[in-house]
Amino acid sequence: MCKIIIGWIWIPVVILLISGCSEAQQANKEPVPTPVISSEPQILASTNPAMDDPGAVKTFLSAQKIPNGDIYLQDNKVHINIVGLNSEIEQSFAQTFTAGTYELHDVKYTMQELLSAQELLHEQELYQKLNLYGSGVDTIGNKVTITIPSDDAEAAKLEIEKWIDPKMLTYDISEIGDPHVVGTIVDIDTKQAKRILILEPGNEDPSYWFTFNAKSEMFNEAGETISFKDLQVGQQVKLWNTGMVLESFPALASVRRMELAITE
Repeated sequence: MCKIIIGWIWIPVVILLISGCSEAQQANKEPVPTPVISSEPQILASTNPAMDDPGAVKTFLSAQKIPNGDIYLQDNKVHINIVGLNSEIEQSFAQTFTAGTYELHDVKYTMQELLSAQELLHEQELYQKLNLYGSGVDTIGNKVTITIPSDDAEAAKLEIEKWIDPKMLTYDISEIGDPHVVGTIVDIDTKQAKRILILEPGNEDPSYWFTFNAKSEMFNEAGETISFKDLQVGQQVKLWNTGMVLESFPALASVRRMELAITE
């Protein structure tokens, strides 16, 4: 069975981002998961002589105090997200940069606003409460994208939108799919948390500690709901994680769903 080892993001397409925030904004940034991008831009080096230097654009935005989202390279141009784009800003760019080497986009949110919204997910402990799989900043779409399990998607959206403007959000709904891990319970721990140690077929050493929380679902071979106290060492199990796995050894994961496997 193929393992899925995921840090924070999920996840789909990675784009090289060159921040357009001011130096003050940069200082306030926290590390964030890999951004989720809603389109697939072509990644280009900034050595093209027909292309203006993105670093110069960043300096220009900071000096002019122009609120902005971010900067990215696509289709042989530097793309700049501007909050409140108007003719005066367009004229300033035209007087400073070579025509045809850049494109301006009018967006609603600055990068700092998007990052601050994303940080609320941590501050309100919504990853744990809602079993969120991850989140990221969609630079091109000027949104925060949140990956959530399909089981309680609508309830999760309602809770998230109590804290973050829904206009700022997009959702990536994760269907249940195949089990992430299949193995045997070799230890049950209740001291640190409710968790089980899993040995996968063909391995000599256990590879995962799976922790259960209030959202974890557990079923026996007949599909009937069971509880943590029904688990025993030696049982064969199928496990779906919540998407957040710490790459220690054994790896640390949390349970989205667990099923006792039928043994022959």
